[in-house]
Amino acid sequence: MFRLIFILGLVLGSVQLVAQSVSLAVAQAGEKPNARQLTAFFEDVVFGSEYGNKGSTVIQKWTGPIRIQVSAMSGDMVSKAGGGKELKLANRRPSQHEVAPIRKHLGALLKLSGLKAEDAKKAGKKPNLFIRFVPRLAMHAKFLVPSAPPKLLKKLAAPGVCYFLTAQTQGRIVWGIIVVNNQLSEPEMNACLLEEMTQVLGLPNDSDLVQPSVFNNKTQPIALNRTDQILIRTLYDKRLVPGTDRGRAMAAAAKVIVELDRMTKN
Repeated sequence: MFRLIFILGLVLGSVQLVAQSVSLAVAQAGEKPNARQLTAFFEDVVFGSEYGNKGSTVIQKWTGPIRIQVSAMSGDMVSKAGGGKELKLANRRPSQHEVAPIRKHLGALLKLSGLKAEDAKKAGKKPNLFIRFVPRLAMHAKFLVPSAPPKLLKKLAAPGVCYFLTAQTQGRIVWGIIVVNNQLSEPEMNACLLEEMTQVLGLPNDSDLVQPSVFNNKTQPIALNRTDQILIRTLYDKRLVPGTDRGRAMAAAAKVIVELDRMTKN
């Protein structure tokens, strides 16, 4: 997979770093994970912490329509008057190979989650999910996320692929941004956007408990598989209410996963 995953808790003024390792039987490639494995996978993806910090303690998800704004920038290295070079950025129209995977993945994710998308201008509301395509050297630029600490942006941008940040209040995700290196190849960009657009929904952690999966570091899928679909549908089941604590959420999630596992056996 592509990058370190961070959820920025703007409402609380804190940063949550998410992912963790769980000592459970791992479903390998070629195996269909059972309900128990899927439940452990869901918990790791939703509540885990990769860096030893606490992950989210409650369910976080979108509850209202998603209004996407896509933008792109080009960059050229130019000579400075006093010597040396600097990156000069300019706005440009997003290309087809940047926009096409967004449309494709958005359609699948909306269907699975039950969320709606709306045009910000027609709705008379501000965008709430921003997708920025920028040169690798600009991925840490402060103007991309003015409210984020500069050190955090540099750490997120270091792998040079893509990353996301979200803000939430009482478990309701109210804002998100995805920053993508526009110098990636088309296949890399497609896979990168699938991962970020999925995880920005409230499934932020990478986990190696099940593979293949969009959440597994060892695989780079370009489409959501059965496992991924079950996790998304579980999170967006009405029984998992934003702000629900981990214990109650997992009790509800286990029931939902058993139902979905039975429904999608074949």
